[in-house]
Amino acid sequence: MPKPSRRQFLMRSAQMIGGITSSRFMTAGGLNREYAPLPAERSDRYTLTASFSDRVLAGYPIRTRTYNGSFPGPLIVTRPGHALRVLVKNELPPDPVIKPPAGIDPDNNPHVFNTTALHFHGLQVKPHLFGPLGTSDPSARMVAIKSGESLVYDLQLPDDHPSGLYWYHPHHHGSATVQVAGGMAGIILVKGAIDEVPEIAAARDAILVVQNPKVNPNQGGAGRWGWDPVPYKAPDEGGFSFQTALEFLTVNGKPVLVIDRRKPIPRASQLSLPVYRMRPGEVMRLRVLNGTDGIPMQLLLPDFETYLIAQDGINLLKPEEACSSEKSASRLAPGNRLEFLIRAPERPVRSTLTAIAHSSPMTGSMPQMMLSESMGEMMDHPAMGLAQFIVGDTGSGKMAIPSSLPTPLREYPLIDDSEIRARRTIVLSMKKTNRRILTGYEFLIDNRLYEETRIDANPRLGTAEEWTIDNQSDGIHPFHVHVNSFEVVSAPWDETYHRLHDTIWVPPFSKVKLRMRFKTWKGKSVYHCHVLPHEDTAMIQNFLVS
Repeated sequence: MPKPSRRQFLMRSAQMIGGITSSRFMTAGGLNREYAPLPAERSDRYTLTASFSDRVLAGYPIRTRTYNGSFPGPLIVTRPGHALRVLVKNELPPDPVIKPPAGIDPDNNPHVFNTTALHFHGLQVKPHLFGPLGTSDPSARMVAIKSGESLVYDLQLPDDHPSGLYWYHPHHHGSATVQVAGGMAGIILVKGAIDEVPEIAAARDAILVVQNPKVNPNQGGAGRWGWDPVPYKAPDEGGFSFQTALEFLTVNGKPVLVIDRRKPIPRASQLSLPVYRMRPGEVMRLRVLNGTDGIPMQLLLPDFETYLIAQDGINLLKPEEACSSEKSASRLAPGNRLEFLIRAPERPVRSTLTAIAHSSPMTGSMPQMMLSESMGEMMDHPAMGLAQFIVGDTGSGKMAIPSSLPTPLREYPLIDDSEIRARRTIVLSMKKTNRRILTGYEFLIDNRLYEETRIDANPRLGTAEEWTIDNQSDGIHPFHVHVNSFEVVSAPWDETYHRLHDTIWVPPFSKVKLRMRFKTWKGKSVYHCHVLPHEDTAMIQNFLVS
């Protein structure tokens, strides 16, 4: 073999030291190239391997798709201004080659369940859903990491990136639901200014990841439960369905609720909860991710002082009281993250962090009618306990809550009317069908099925737009935009609501108005409903920042 040049030798040596043992990987465009080594400072490197792994949940042997065999996936930590490199390896088995029947939409029926891609949800980095990463080609196809392939994601966080809680999950159209609902998801922490607030730095830092693994009998191998639908088959023929025989609600990988649908009336059974023990007057920083494929929640924690300090990775300007009553219950749509400061009362007490019962029909994970054993009555979404908080009888005094928080410089000043260069209305709807989509429902944006090479909006870099999200269906649709955060200026549940998000809960038959600056990054990306069975069956569109 020819002797490598000095430059090639140094590059390969640096990559091996950094934990990447080969200098050549498939890029998002399907080509191979050598990756330059990252600098030792201001860079963070991780490897995520997609494969099947086994565990037991509530006595059931489960085999699902996960990252690095863990559930949830490994924690990723980075900082504003840092380079983030993530190597994704796909060690799932090859997808079967199955041709869709005539008249069936090939793209908007869930399929290729072992082909994957990675989305850094909420990170304001270059578009990375289409190949090559950051492309501005309108006809670019989605990244598709197939069995046996690998892909390096090289991303750069802006210096003014907000610090807080983010997450990563698969995002190849057609396989996202099955992979996320198997456990393929993990937390990203962007460390920064808010972590240096003295009262926050003094608080205990806890992360609570809510997921909903979904399984059927004998789909995880002999005697094991899993979720392996047959592509392009109807639900009653073993194809993709919104619901499975068993569905779990897990907190940090441990089941807290099991939903059994093997009988005509589904039954939800509450299990034991994780316990957080606190001293009287102690303050805990609790970061919560709704990493389910489609369960909306409203959080309640009685008897504790609870202050919301951040939403979707972006901190508020000052703490706001929350979660003390149903009226102040914090909304946590699928994809949302909330960060709280929780101060324990100065007396012994027990309380449960609960996703309260509510009536909001949605064709997705939870059935519209479910029997709760603990409540003994029918409801759309039963109350679900997530964690128990217990305060002891000895403490060291009442810890402080900050009166103000750092200003997120990338989001402020807020968008003024004079900045708006375009206004758009985006209509969300649902339609029953027995033709193009085998589940029997089409989930549409602007009454159209998704097309991978169509551009539906073309905002300009450096401008701001105002979008009205008009939900004309009877389901909840959490609306998510990639790449940039947005400012919600009108919400149906609160006329005064004004907050920064990357995913917003849009109730049935209502409108939410948001404003968005298109900063830093050009390229092709998407917005979609974050009820993933809706996204996988067409409730997604492309936009190109040019």
